[in-house]
Amino acid sequence: MRRQRRARRVDVKRGRAGALVACAALLATACSTAVDGTPVAAAIPPLTATEAVVQSLLDLGEASLVRYQGTMDSASDDEVTFDVTAAASGEATGSVTLGGKPATVVAIDRSIYLKAGADFWAALSGVGGAQDKGTAVADRWVKVPGGLIGVDFAEVFAPESLSQDVRESLGEGGRQALSDAERVDVNGARAIKIATESGAVYLAENAPHGVVKIEQGRAGSTDPTTVKNLIATVSDASPEVARFYQDVTKQAGELTAPVDVLTTVEEGAHTFEGCGAASCSIVVRFTNTSKVAVKVSVRGAWQGDGAPLGACETQAGPIPPGQPGNATCTVNSPEWVRFFEQANSVPGNHPYSVEWSTVVLADAPDLSRITARAGAKPADAKNPKTEGSHVVYSIGYSGAGMPKVWKYGVASSKFWAEHADGQRRACLGSTQSVCRVDLVTATGDAVSAHGLLNELVAGYRSSDGDCPEGQWVGCKR
Repeated sequence: MRRQRRARRVDVKRGRAGALVACAALLATACSTAVDGTPVAAAIPPLTATEAVVQSLLDLGEASLVRYQGTMDSASDDEVTFDVTAAASGEATGSVTLGGKPATVVAIDRSIYLKAGADFWAALSGVGGAQDKGTAVADRWVKVPGGLIGVDFAEVFAPESLSQDVRESLGEGGRQALSDAERVDVNGARAIKIATESGAVYLAENAPHGVVKIEQGRAGSTDPTTVKNLIATVSDASPEVARFYQDVTKQAGELTAPVDVLTTVEEGAHTFEGCGAASCSIVVRFTNTSKVAVKVSVRGAWQGDGAPLGACETQAGPIPPGQPGNATCTVNSPEWVRFFEQANSVPGNHPYSVEWSTVVLADAPDLSRITARAGAKPADAKNPKTEGSHVVYSIGYSGAGMPKVWKYGVASSKFWAEHADGQRRACLGSTQSVCRVDLVTATGDAVSAHGLLNELVAGYRSSDGDCPEGQWVGCKR
């Protein structure tokens, strides 16, 4: 009996051992991830022309400051040439010609101001009494509704707005590989031309293929200021944005009494008063026929014996709607003093006169926003934050085994991750490496965000010898 029990124990042990071996073999087969053969890296297709344009237009939309030079037709079909620099925050400055007549333009606080000669205003349709008013407002800052001149410079040229207008017209014209797209010359440099439904976009031939020229059938968001046949060369001016705000602040300081070119008063009688050895005055009477209270400016150019005696300027008001008012404009120049002395010492007739004009003044713009932008400091990357209206982000990759930045960008914090993730394809096609997105910091001020971007690009360039490979904004090559 003892031998039989031993035999059974031996058999059982062997059976268990066999079962364990079989189970181990079965588990090894089920859990293995090994694949026969040699791994082969998947080919990364080159960027299509459309993909390259989309990325380049996105870069344009991120710029804090862009300079445009070219031509367009206003909404009222006037030919316009321009050299305008526009900021993402809505300001714009530069020079324009409208109907062949030149003017200086400043767009600030959602308003347009022009300074031009008499011929510009005399030729501008929509201005009542344009011939007379042209002389009255010559070489003065004038507040002008965009609908009057058929273009709102800030609306048309704001980088994000123009970028969006062009993106909406891309259509199906750029499905071919970027390398197969047409090559042309733009300002002496090679560029890639990609047709759109309403024109064309021209990209720099070398990476990162920034936009260098735009031909756009229509641009603008409202009918009275939607321009046509826009042809503009494009250059990023973001590194100069701090100086731009300082210059605009200085220029805006001249807008203390801009003319309201559309509002007028009804002029009445005028008389000379107090004309003596020291001075002479003209009193101009008028009635405010508008429906709002107005301030009135009177300027006069004086002459005596056919020679200029100097100028006078005065302001009156506010004058309530429907009420009369008057303004006294006095000349007290050395020329007047000499004229009066001569008139009283030399026998004969000594006529004197004054050519005067009356205009309504608009309110001066609120400069608090532009002043704040001029003094804004770059956000602090060393003290990163996650909350704010704008985000500074980076897109990076592994280059030669080391992490590298492909580009820095600025986006609205609400959609920044989606905005940045959409650029991974362009980064992948450019670097042939997996790309990652990182938040640098968030800030409540767009100008501070752009200021930090400029610092980051300059710092990278200082240490690496060049800008990040995919960087257009803030990098002049």
